[in-house]
Amino acid sequence: MNLFELAAGQEAAPQPLGFRLQRLEVYNWGTFDGQVWALDLHGDTALLTGDVGSGKSTLVDAVITLLVPPRKVTYNKAADASAKERSLTSYVRGYYGQSRTQDGGGRPEALRTRESYTVILGVFGDRNFGRTVTLAQVFWFPDATASTPSRFYVKADGTLSIVKDFSNLGTDMRAFRKQLEQRRTVHTFDDYPAYGHEFRKAFGLRQVQAMDLFQQTVSMKKVDSLTDFVRQNMLEQPAIDQEIELLLSQYHDLEQAHEAVERAKKQLAVLEPLEQAYGTYQDLARQLRECEAMTQALSAWLGEADYARLQRRLRSQQEEAKRLQEESKDSGQRIVRQQQELDELRLALRQNGGDQLESMQQKLKRLQHQEQDARAQRQRYAQWAEELDLPMPEDEAGFAANGERLTALTQELAEQRDTLVDEAADYSNNVQEQQKRQQELQQEIASLSQRKSNIPRQFVELRGRLCQALDVAEQELPFAGELMAVKEEESAWEGALERLLHGFGLSLLVPEVHYTEVLRWLEGQKLGLKLVYFRVPAEAEDMADDETMPDGTACSKLQLRPEAPLRGWLAQELRQRYNHVCCEDVKDFRQQRFALSPQGQIKTNGRRHEKDDRYDIHDRHHYVLGFSNQRKLQTLQDDLAVAKSEKEFFQKQLRANKQAQAKCQQQATNVQLLAQVTQYAAIDTAAQGKAVAECRALVDQLRQQNDAYRQLEQAAAKAQAELTRLRNAALTLQSKLSGAQNSCKLLKEQMASDERLAAKLTQAEKDYAYPLLQKYAVKALAAVAEDTPLPERQSVYSEWINHLRLSLTKKQEKAASSLQTQIGIFRSKWPENCLDFSTSAEGASDYVDFLAKLRRDDLPRFEGRFREMLRENTINQLVLFHTHLQNCCRSIEERIARINESLAEIDYNPGRYIQISCIANHNEIINEFRQNLRLCTSDVLTGDDETYSERKFEEVTQILARLQGRPEHTETDAKWRQQVTDVRNWYKFAAEECWRETGEEYEHYTDSGGKSGGQKEKLAYTILAASIVYNFGLEGQHAGEQSFRFVVIDEAFLKSSDESARFGLELFQKLDLQLLVVTPLLKIATIEPYVQHVGFVYLKDAEHRSYLRNLTIKEFQDEKAAFDASTEHE
Repeated sequence: MNLFELAAGQEAAPQPLGFRLQRLEVYNWGTFDGQVWALDLHGDTALLTGDVGSGKSTLVDAVITLLVPPRKVTYNKAADASAKERSLTSYVRGYYGQSRTQDGGGRPEALRTRESYTVILGVFGDRNFGRTVTLAQVFWFPDATASTPSRFYVKADGTLSIVKDFSNLGTDMRAFRKQLEQRRTVHTFDDYPAYGHEFRKAFGLRQVQAMDLFQQTVSMKKVDSLTDFVRQNMLEQPAIDQEIELLLSQYHDLEQAHEAVERAKKQLAVLEPLEQAYGTYQDLARQLRECEAMTQALSAWLGEADYARLQRRLRSQQEEAKRLQEESKDSGQRIVRQQQELDELRLALRQNGGDQLESMQQKLKRLQHQEQDARAQRQRYAQWAEELDLPMPEDEAGFAANGERLTALTQELAEQRDTLVDEAADYSNNVQEQQKRQQELQQEIASLSQRKSNIPRQFVELRGRLCQALDVAEQELPFAGELMAVKEEESAWEGALERLLHGFGLSLLVPEVHYTEVLRWLEGQKLGLKLVYFRVPAEAEDMADDETMPDGTACSKLQLRPEAPLRGWLAQELRQRYNHVCCEDVKDFRQQRFALSPQGQIKTNGRRHEKDDRYDIHDRHHYVLGFSNQRKLQTLQDDLAVAKSEKEFFQKQLRANKQAQAKCQQQATNVQLLAQVTQYAAIDTAAQGKAVAECRALVDQLRQQNDAYRQLEQAAAKAQAELTRLRNAALTLQSKLSGAQNSCKLLKEQMASDERLAAKLTQAEKDYAYPLLQKYAVKALAAVAEDTPLPERQSVYSEWINHLRLSLTKKQEKAASSLQTQIGIFRSKWPENCLDFSTSAEGASDYVDFLAKLRRDDLPRFEGRFREMLRENTINQLVLFHTHLQNCCRSIEERIARINESLAEIDYNPGRYIQISCIANHNEIINEFRQNLRLCTSDVLTGDDETYSERKFEEVTQILARLQGRPEHTETDAKWRQQVTDVRNWYKFAAEECWRETGEEYEHYTDSGGKSGGQKEKLAYTILAASIVYNFGLEGQHAGEQSFRFVVIDEAFLKSSDESARFGLELFQKLDLQLLVVTPLLKIATIEPYVQHVGFVYLKDAEHRSYLRNLTIKEFQDEKAAFDASTEHE
């Protein structure tokens, strides 16, 4: 049976089929005011007519309100009215116009106040089955200020009326509803879904979208998009959500399995560098142990090696000492003989007139000494004078002038010396200050290098003494600043937050268990600083941090150390004490009671303001918050470099000052020395030189007069020279002999020392350390000669070992830092896997063992489970999902084929019929989805393990992640999911007008564009008819069962030709549908043959009220004929 075979069986039916509208009643609805107005249809096709604006659409909207979900209702849709023109409120209040307000706006004028109520009611009957169903809705305003009315819904088996059943409601709607529900056949509802479900079940409507189509039919005059119409009104939305949820549940398990694999791989990626770093750390530790062993054994090893060398040198030195002793004895004998010869020559000189000559020679020597003294004094005088910028005097007058200048210089130098002394004191103080600053920075840097917190050294040392005295681990008494840090993304607020939380950050948190001991210890100590500490109650220690910090506040910009034992208590304190709002501008700052500005100004309780600018807000010296002190450490190191530079500068200035003082002192000394030269004769070298020349000439004259004396004198001089040479040679020999003897003594002492050093080590220590020392000796002692003394050799080798140790220590520290970084990364990412693991570099073996287990057991097991779930669960489920979608596609194609079979029976135009074509929608998004789906399900049965690899998972994830909805694209993915999984979107639909004889296409329609008004309506009614039959369940085996057969068409056939109008009316008549045709008076002649009843609506302008008359078609025709006759007569 096709869709339109109903026409053939209509004559045999004793009664019209299906539920039809028998009567429509309204009370206080729109301009139908003050009484109950009823439109009687008696289940027949009827006409609702009247002038424009009389109230026809008001009654149509009452029918729509009864049947269509409220959120989908569009009032006066046939007239293309705007959504704001008519509303439920306007109908309940009875708006009829607007009056001007004082400000020039408009205020609606209403027929009714909010104290009235409204009822709309429709009676539907199925005469074939003898059943009647009444639908009603009651509207009222709960109070005078309500902007929209409240309502409840009524569905009754049987006939109700407003006059009989909805009069005298009173003000208590609850009581009225209870009164209604006392009747077994009456049910009331608070919302539409339950109400709609009940009346659709009663009317035999299996499609939820049937009422959407009902509303669309009211105003449908053309098909804007055939594809959209077919999708929404002729095809069921496929039930795909359950399939998707099942698929996603499988995907969730697969994701967890994949996450386990990925977690294992990520752990491998973190632990393999950790393993390598641990190997490096262990190797460096071994080398450091070797350095320690070499240091301990160095002196013994060098002693043993040096003993043999010293023994050879001792024998050589003993032989050399014996030789030098013999030479020294021979030299003494030669000196005695030479002295005897010289004495004999001197005696001969005296005997040959040497006394007079000797006297003159003595005088010459004295004058020469005097000349030398004068020259030396003149040279010193010249040097002193030059340093004082004084000229060298050449006579008595110049000498006297210099004497006068010395007095003035004495005063000037005294003043200069005083100035330099004052400056030196300042420089010295500055050097001491920088030295003190440098020491403080070095101590703070050393303290920070041994920990990660930013707490000042004095507080850390105080806590250390406290914990040592109480035998408590420092972690049990944390400072608040150690447990919180400014979030990286909030770094712009770091300085301001440090100002706000500085005091609290330096506060010591004392758990209840340690409170009494801490109190007693602090009471007995002189701390030397201010310490604040908080007593943390026992019940607060395990307090959960399950509350979020208020957005925009200071505490919300902080992160707490995850493993901190007092985290919950600390979070609560921060929320209570530091809920200051972080304000970017002054206006916001003024409005808040508790506020914090970027420049560190603090506002508390709306009254107290504080701004501390004693130091720069970005000065990290005073920062106390954070889990890492690297930036503070870098700042202190930079300051240390500056302090060193300043110290060196002031030291340089001090040295220059000392030099200036020394120069000033030297100049003062020069003045004193110059003042001691009181006579010019002391520096007059010219006069002294003249006296020496005269005496020398006299000595030469005496010598020339005595040749024998001259010869003796020459021989004596020669003998004296030889004696001097012999004595010098003897002294040299004696020195060498003493040196050789001392060397022997020293060598013996050194050998004894070597023996003592070698005896300090055990043989086992020698066996371990000596090969290492021998191995590195070539490098360590490359620049040292073989005969270098032991202390120097030991010093060089020891320094080389120290350099090696320092290098290895730095490398080990770097390796330890790298190792701890890797440990920290692993612990931060997977704390649950290392609860009992050590956090130190020495305890990294725990992580290496975990890595071995991961390689051996965990990763293969995770990968196996992942591949199994991918193959047996997810991809198989994807295959079922794909099959389900394909089945839905076949259902659509079968549905269109059935509709086309029926459409082929109707002559759309003479000799032609309409067919709906179903073609693939080549939408890029849908095609991509289908292609990806096929790709995921390919090789399902033939693929090996490689098929289910990471690539296959990525293919699956590409679809399922979007079906699930990615967190950052929830709305977009929801639209995408709706688009690609609703297989109705996989097709486009068009209408083809075909020749009945040949089947060839006459015209192709995707919409009704380019058509006349009548042609548009004709195409719309043809497509609409097929959709109504499908959605109202009027096809096939359901055609004779309970059904809904009522349709409203507003402003019907207004632009149609008479032929198109008759086509539409006959089409609905063939479908055995009750039609309420709403149209102005213009088209009545064409419609009259098809209707049995007429509802005539008219408006009394003076009252602003609408009126309704009910007429049979015959009564209407008679009155019309009488009116036409009277008009002609006039």
